[in-house]
Amino acid sequence: MTTTASTREAGGATRAQWLVLAAAFLGWMFDGVEMGIFPLVARPALQSMLPVSTPGQDALVGLWMGRITALFLVGAAFGGLGFGWLGDRVGRVRAMVLSILTYSIFTGLCFFARAPWELGALRFIAAFGMGGEWSLGVALVMEA
Repeated sequence: MTTTASTREAGGATRAQWLVLAAAFLGWMFDGVEMGIFPLVARPALQSMLPVSTPGQDALVGLWMGRITALFLVGAAFGGLGFGWLGDRVGRVRAMVLSILTYSIFTGLCFFARAPWELGALRFIAAFGMGGEWSLGVALVMEA
């Protein structure tokens, strides 16, 4: 008897299915780490972006944190829809690669933001990619 990638293991899943699940899990895990770290670094970053003499700076930082979080959630929702549609058109794997590139590049560009609105815009686009990764990961795991 020969062993192939589609041979079922003791648990009933193939190696390919386990690989897809592991890849999706790692993507979701890194997304979670990033979402957990961002609030820790965003507050000091926003404080450095605002003029020092701004009255009520703490309240303004809190306001921008709320706006950026809202932009992130809206971006992730639209990303799930947009990349889900793209996955139907060009293939799930290609769309997943594009969503990961979008998420990675725009998360990295957040470092270069000089104003709170720039950080919000970059986080929105990064979340668009992250939302695509979430939805495409689920589809890939279900189809594997």
